[in-house]
Amino acid sequence: MSYIDYLMGYIYRNIIKRFLFLFPADSVHELFLRVGKKLGQSGFSKNLLRKIWRYDNIILEQTICGLDFKNPIGLSAGFDYNADLVDILPSLGFGFNTVGTVTHESYQGNPAPMLGRLPKSKSLLVNKGFKNAGISTVLSHMSAHTHEAMRGVSIGATNKVYPNFAGMIENILVGFYEAEKFRQFDYYELNISCPNLLNLQNLKDQLSSPTGLKQVLECLETLHLDRPVFIKMPTEKTETEIINLMAVANKFSFIKGLIFSNLVKDRSNPAFDPEEIKRAGQGNFSGKPVEEASNNLLRLAYKKYHERFILIGVGGVFTAEDAYKKILYGASLVQLITGMVYMGPQQIGVINRGLTKLLKQGGYKSVSEAIGVKA
Repeated sequence: MSYIDYLMGYIYRNIIKRFLFLFPADSVHELFLRVGKKLGQSGFSKNLLRKIWRYDNIILEQTICGLDFKNPIGLSAGFDYNADLVDILPSLGFGFNTVGTVTHESYQGNPAPMLGRLPKSKSLLVNKGFKNAGISTVLSHMSAHTHEAMRGVSIGATNKVYPNFAGMIENILVGFYEAEKFRQFDYYELNISCPNLLNLQNLKDQLSSPTGLKQVLECLETLHLDRPVFIKMPTEKTETEIINLMAVANKFSFIKGLIFSNLVKDRSNPAFDPEEIKRAGQGNFSGKPVEEASNNLLRLAYKKYHERFILIGVGGVFTAEDAYKKILYGASLVQLITGMVYMGPQQIGVINRGLTKLLKQGGYKSVSEAIGVKA
């Protein structure tokens, strides 16, 4: 860690974060989006942050599905839901970032508060329900692609009540159809596992069931998508249920990878501080409570399908050691949000610098050599 990284991290965690945490999480999130968008519009700001925070090393580079990733650390879907940050994120050090989850129709978000903090648990409570301005609006406002970092778009079903499962699938299909008209991004994520949606309440079929997943993939196959699709997988499923979902995905060649995994709902998770979880409102949880399940699912998927699927690990990544562990368990790429919120935006460069050191210590000449060695 450089002196500047150490100093900025200390200032963020001990001064800036303490001040920001005095205000509602929803308000602070919107502030970050507005500030990040402004910074991304300034060449001076982008160059300054790149010089201060970004860390590049050839050992971190990979080509995956024909896409060139400068490093394996990405921003997960759920933070930049309207593509406000795509121009500033490469300067922070991200090798890729996912916009959304976006939906065919706009959604203003679930009733506030949509976010909460559990600092002792190193977790965030999330209850947005796919808040976004709608696919066409978001993508039409997204800036031209510079390829400083790979860009993805996560697509899900608009958060509303559907008369039947076919209506939900049609909504997703139209969303992908609209997205195909835009060229400002490189890959798709299909979100089948968000636990904060209205439509989970009245439908017998679900996207995160084998029959439901099969139906939506059969429809998407008809679009002949020319960009890779990664599926955002659920967390709290049995091993058999995950294996069955992977078996369905395996039948569709346009599905190139799997993301493990989404938010957790189980409030008895031992990673939670008991007093924090008692006070937590409505929603589900990110961060450290996801980590163990995410790592276990990565190992399971790598053992069964490492020659078939690219795996992306998300959940509980705060340090280089956290990211390295996911890579050793089978992840080619790693995503985070909560770690950045608690550690600071400079942490992306810190993770990449630390990951380079860990790879060299392990005797690896590239990050790709380390993938799955402990699976």
